[in-house]
Amino acid sequence: MQISLTDLVNITSPLRILYVEDDVILRENTVALLRDLFSEIDEASDGMEALKCYKDRPNGYDIVITDLNMPHMNGMDLIRNIQAINPKQPIIVVSAHNETEYFLESIRNNVNGYILKPIDFDQLIETLYKVSSLVKERYEKASNQAHLQQKLDEQTKQLAENYQLVHNFLTIDKVTKLQNATMLYNFLDHIPQNHLMTIILYNIDNFSFINQTYGADFADEALFKVGEYLQYNLSQDVHLYRYNSDEFVIIFDPQIINPEFVAIQIQAFFRETPIGEYENQPVYITLSCGIATANSTASLLPNARIALREARMRGVPNQYNIYNTQDVFLKRAKIETTWIQKFRIALEEDRVVPYFQPIVDNHTCQIVKYECLARIEDDGEIISPANFLEAARRSGLMSNLTRSMINKSFKIFAGQNVAFSLNITNEDLLNQTFIDFLQAKQKLYKIDPSLVTFEILEDIIISDINRVPLQNLHVLKTMGYLLALDDFGSDRSNFNRLENVGVDFLKIDGQFIKGIDTNPRNQDIVESIASMAKKIGMQVVAEFVATKEEFEMVAKLGVDFSQGYFFNAPLEFLPKKDVQ
Repeated sequence: MQISLTDLVNITSPLRILYVEDDVILRENTVALLRDLFSEIDEASDGMEALKCYKDRPNGYDIVITDLNMPHMNGMDLIRNIQAINPKQPIIVVSAHNETEYFLESIRNNVNGYILKPIDFDQLIETLYKVSSLVKERYEKASNQAHLQQKLDEQTKQLAENYQLVHNFLTIDKVTKLQNATMLYNFLDHIPQNHLMTIILYNIDNFSFINQTYGADFADEALFKVGEYLQYNLSQDVHLYRYNSDEFVIIFDPQIINPEFVAIQIQAFFRETPIGEYENQPVYITLSCGIATANSTASLLPNARIALREARMRGVPNQYNIYNTQDVFLKRAKIETTWIQKFRIALEEDRVVPYFQPIVDNHTCQIVKYECLARIEDDGEIISPANFLEAARRSGLMSNLTRSMINKSFKIFAGQNVAFSLNITNEDLLNQTFIDFLQAKQKLYKIDPSLVTFEILEDIIISDINRVPLQNLHVLKTMGYLLALDDFGSDRSNFNRLENVGVDFLKIDGQFIKGIDTNPRNQDIVESIASMAKKIGMQVVAEFVATKEEFEMVAKLGVDFSQGYFFNAPLEFLPKKDVQ
């Protein structure tokens, strides 16, 4: 978008600027330009002077523009000190080309703009316009918020007259007159961290039988009686709630009350005490319960639910079960062992198959490549990697998985002028025979290496430069293959290392793409990554693009390619137009 100076001045003229630059000539030249745009400009020659100016200014600055490499206090330290005072301070960083190691650090410190030296006039204008627009938007939001707050205060005053009625409706169960699940969650939220608590989750055995046999009115009366009897039998140190349909929760400090004693006492009481009469005959109920103790409130209810489920699985009413962490670990280990065995058998039976997810050119909206993704066929069911990748790692079979995918993908794409990508791991590159295997398959299927991209993770490129994986990456580049760095931004991302390895594509981590159309911070991150990648000759792919809005936004931010469910889920077969 072409930005005129008139448009820029309309936004910048009321704003106050702090400009920090140790280069006297550059500072004077830039300030001369800025004075025509902003109402007030304060100058500083280093971070220490700038921080003093910032602290001395009672109303602060609308924008801070700072160099990174300065004496006394560098730009990153200045940014951290400013954000300790005002975390929302809009900041623009001015940096030399050889300072790319500061790039992601500045992003993680919520820097709003990034200008490369020597300063390009068009880039300066565009960045000032973007950040000044952000400041203007914040002021407008603050004004609107004040107006809304005034209206809200008026409404709150009106609602306060009916507060008690609304409060009871929202927090008290109408059948049992006990506090409801909302109040339970509220209580859990306010328990101090690392404070040991116990939950007992009660469930009325065969309550559906009571409903069907005696009717809804009697069932409601039974629920009321259960709540009443629980209150009668519990001490004042116990908090009681009706949780779900036929479930009740009590919560207490296990250092004051013994959980197992409570469970036995309550079950004994209901075994001997009828909850009512039907046609002059006493009606009894039994309760099963799950008990969980933890110092993490988030795990209390889920763990009690697991314990209750195990109690009910015994097939006998009136049971209690205590959640056992060791049992859960054993079950998890059993699940992992099962998947290791399943994965071994799938490899042996040749049931690992590639699926193909399109990668689309954001400018032409045409498919330019397919990523080959591993799946397992199991009696007509397609198993996703989430189930077996960890099993492959734990069993040392990741290289077997990679080789199976390379062999089958090369065979499918043989004789076609279609680009595709495959994932390889650190384990593959550590294996001395991997390059020999790749060369053999390339020769067998007559694959053009320039059509193949190998996707790697950052754990490979952060290795020592003399490590075998990095050496083999250079061999792959020499052979003519392309490299893509997957999940960029999720780890210790560094552009210098990418240049050293020879990465051709960056695949931006999905956490920055999800909801990007409504997330200004992620928009800034993605735009900055795309801009920096272009400057060092890399192309950028956005992963997990799920909506039209997300696609339009990443395209607008300068991303070259997109991949995700907005275009297609991974396909079992290549489209016919791509198959010769």
